[in-house]
Amino acid sequence: MKKILIRIALFIVVIAVLTSIIGGVVIAYANRNIDYALDEQLFEKAKEDRTVYYYAYDSKGELKEVYKSAKETVREWISFDQISEQIKLGFIAMEDRAFYEHSGINLKRTLAAALNHVFKVRTSFGASTITQQVVKNISGDNEVSIARKLKEIFRAFHLEREYSKDDIFEVYLNVVPMTGNIYGVSAAAEIYFGKETGELSLPEAATIVGITNAPAKYNPYTKPDACKEKRNRVLYAMYDVGYISKEEYDSAVNTPIVLNEGKGNYGVSSWFVETANEEIIKDISEKYSLSKSAARLMLNGAKVILTMSPDIQNILEEYFADTGNLSEKFNAGLNYSMVISEPCTGNLLGVVGNGGKKQADKMFNYATATVTPGSVLKPLALYAPLVEKGEINWSTMLDDSPTDYIDNGGEKVPYPRNSPDIYEGYIDINDAIKKSKNTVAIRLFDMLGAEEIFCSLYNNYKFDTLIKSGTSIHGELISDLGAAPLALGQLSYGVSLRKLTEAYNVFPGEGIFRGGRSYTAVYDRAGDVIVSKGIECQRVLSEDTAQIMNQLLSGVVLDGTARQIRLKELVDTAGKTGTSGNDRDRLFIGYTPYFTAGIWCGYGNEDKAVGQNTPSHLEIWDEVMRRIHSKLVFVGYDEKTEVFSTDKLIAVPYCSKTGLAVSEECELDDSSTIKFGYFKQNEFPKEECYYHKECLQEENSVL
Repeated sequence: MKKILIRIALFIVVIAVLTSIIGGVVIAYANRNIDYALDEQLFEKAKEDRTVYYYAYDSKGELKEVYKSAKETVREWISFDQISEQIKLGFIAMEDRAFYEHSGINLKRTLAAALNHVFKVRTSFGASTITQQVVKNISGDNEVSIARKLKEIFRAFHLEREYSKDDIFEVYLNVVPMTGNIYGVSAAAEIYFGKETGELSLPEAATIVGITNAPAKYNPYTKPDACKEKRNRVLYAMYDVGYISKEEYDSAVNTPIVLNEGKGNYGVSSWFVETANEEIIKDISEKYSLSKSAARLMLNGAKVILTMSPDIQNILEEYFADTGNLSEKFNAGLNYSMVISEPCTGNLLGVVGNGGKKQADKMFNYATATVTPGSVLKPLALYAPLVEKGEINWSTMLDDSPTDYIDNGGEKVPYPRNSPDIYEGYIDINDAIKKSKNTVAIRLFDMLGAEEIFCSLYNNYKFDTLIKSGTSIHGELISDLGAAPLALGQLSYGVSLRKLTEAYNVFPGEGIFRGGRSYTAVYDRAGDVIVSKGIECQRVLSEDTAQIMNQLLSGVVLDGTARQIRLKELVDTAGKTGTSGNDRDRLFIGYTPYFTAGIWCGYGNEDKAVGQNTPSHLEIWDEVMRRIHSKLVFVGYDEKTEVFSTDKLIAVPYCSKTGLAVSEECELDDSSTIKFGYFKQNEFPKEECYYHKECLQEENSVL
């Protein structure tokens, strides 16, 4: 018997030691990489004022306020003692009945949740305390994992040691999500019921408490039945705890939800602010190694300096909000986006991500989403690099004929195909680019090689969505190291309209690529810089190459695929059209000496051709840019409108038959076409045309 007792005692000691060791390991693991100081900083940051956005008002750098973040995030901070007692009791009854007793976690519910995780008794099991939810809301850490949950527990313990219960509850009530861009109970009370929290009735307070569990699911405007059902569950929880009487409960559950009319589209931010916020949050996240949610919280109370031009942004938003300006197919799903950038700085000046009036935040932004560029890619990928290397010039002649014929259901079809399906034999580079000849593009691709083109686009223009090799979601091998992606612009994952537009700044920007930016700096309340963004400059092309490209791309607008643009009558205009395979996407990236603008139209993820539509994306681009130039350039402009400079170039005649220098015989031939082109100082055609000499010799021999 004594031996048995000794063994039991030893067993208990071993278990105790093992438990201690395991517990120590768990604590050490959970505590690793937890930045408690950052949690405290985010906790305090949550209390700060709204973000204020400014833009540079004049050349001296004077700042003018655009708007406060009520346009981006609706939140009104309210102190703990100003918050309705019914709201506080509702949250405690529904979310954490032991809030004022525990030290950060509810041990009983946490153990039950752990067992449920193992045995899967229930599909979901909420065990997070209000303190744990504060940790999640301020940090943005919501990964579903045991490791993350352990860290959350220890972070909750830390907050409980550093702050009072009322402080923690106050932050919770002010940052809790309340649908869309509404945060906190005060903003919810104002928007949904037009009241302060102290003025809310019991059923109204319960409605607000119920929303937070799943804001989209219980939105009172869009999901009124689900919202009411959840409200009644909150009321029952309050009755069950004893916070309200049976009579109060019965009366409240039978009360209809009466919302504040006209508040369904609340605090919708502009396309520009949303675009800038995403860029800022990404930069803060990378600089401080924060989640996006935590980085967003860092904006509270901040002062943001935008690169936006209010005039340009207003013109864009007003034009695209009027669907009468768009194609009649807009109502059938055809959509648009447009981006305006400044060549001399790379600054983003204006953006719209969707056609129609912006009705909500976080709408899909086609300006920053990837699209298939089509022939818009050709000047960047093919023409400019080869002009830079001196391997082609204005008068270089290349064969406009298919490089191959492929089997298409028993029928041999040419590859690549031009659009329209016309092949002209040998043509010069000027004609090839303005007519967007795919046959010539393939030959230019062969001259450069896939690796060189890929690296240039990836490194020089930051097209980081290009992929050398990978697997699609369907298990197919994909790569952008090929002629179709790099010569014809049919990229695997595409490039955003914003990046394409900013890349085209290299042409009017004298060959210098300036990395795009939507903001210059973000300051905290003390005036210290949270994050800043300077102008990143990288020479990609020589100045004379850029000038040649300006003249070549002016031909696209003068009498090429974008000939319908009228802006050229007022100011030098250049650009390139692009169409993806099967006509799913149509683009135009165009520019003047003042602005670069890109437009896209298409059906998004639908496999549907754009087809003929009036007005076309080119007409829309033209009208918007005419309005912008009329507002910002032509008014009070007495001198001749600026043109693209050709001071590094020479204009030289050449024979259209061979691309060579004009001979005496060329001038004598009535059927000869003598053209003029722009060339670098030492790269114009010097060899005289042989074609007409040979023709004349043949005629003389016959005679």
